[in-house]
Amino acid sequence: MKDRKFGTPSIKIGIPRGSFKLPRFWAFRLPIGGGIYLGGGKLVVVSLSVVALGFLASLFLLVSSGDQELTYPMLGASYEAPSMVGSTIVDAEFPMDRSQTLQLNIPQGTRLDEVSFENISLGKGGLTNAFQLTGTSTTDMITIDTLIIEDSEFPTMDLANGYIYTLNATSSVTVDGHTFSPTMASSTNDVRVSSTRGAVTYAAKDMVVDRIIIRQTTTGGDVLIKLMRLTNVNAWSGAADFDYFEIGTLILRNVRIGDDGDINTAAMVINDSVDINTFNDGVVDEPIFIR
Repeated sequence: MKDRKFGTPSIKIGIPRGSFKLPRFWAFRLPIGGGIYLGGGKLVVVSLSVVALGFLASLFLLVSSGDQELTYPMLGASYEAPSMVGSTIVDAEFPMDRSQTLQLNIPQGTRLDEVSFENISLGKGGLTNAFQLTGTSTTDMITIDTLIIEDSEFPTMDLANGYIYTLNATSSVTVDGHTFSPTMASSTNDVRVSSTRGAVTYAAKDMVVDRIIIRQTTTGGDVLIKLMRLTNVNAWSGAADFDYFEIGTLILRNVRIGDDGDINTAAMVINDSVDINTFNDGVVDEPIFIR
């Protein structure tokens, strides 16, 4: 008997040929140290350095342009007491020049412990005043317990519209002619500013300045200062001018005032608008010519 053979039919299932791939924006690579790749575009880490450099460049431009914070006693600025941060000012006489003025603005009611100037050189041609102190009126004044001017020189000095309880001007004060015509008044107050709670101090020393201005800026009351001192403050041009003030004790010591060497013209004037209780006058006339 022959062997029988059985065949099993084969079944083939064909899958149509074809291919597909994800859109390119899904592809990304992450190299080590080379950067970050998103969708084939490279985001370079070094861009952080560019941002840093831009920041430094901006800072350099800011500083070099002079737009920096002004703090007392930096020049070319006015300071609103009791703040120590100033605002840039432009001198009206010389608007094209960088100002070298030191100006202190004081609102009424402000209390100051001390305002002092030491080793200061003043002066600029064309300026009327080298040192100016002024209140706003005869009822709104800069009130000072003690004002001391010593070892200093000015071409001229003028005092008007004020009150002084005691004025001591010894023989160490020499002037190129003087006219003293104050009103002697026993009713003048002996000003005392003893408490310094909440008060601030403004001190400047070793400086070269066009001029110094101390000005009351608002009405409704007085400015109160315990001590003001000018030591070795010397001006070659411009006056020392005082208006609308009340002083307990004014001391002039080793002061020289003169602008032309002629003792027949007054370089120092105390006007009749100044009331004084006690005046110790030892001023000596000499042909002084401060240059």
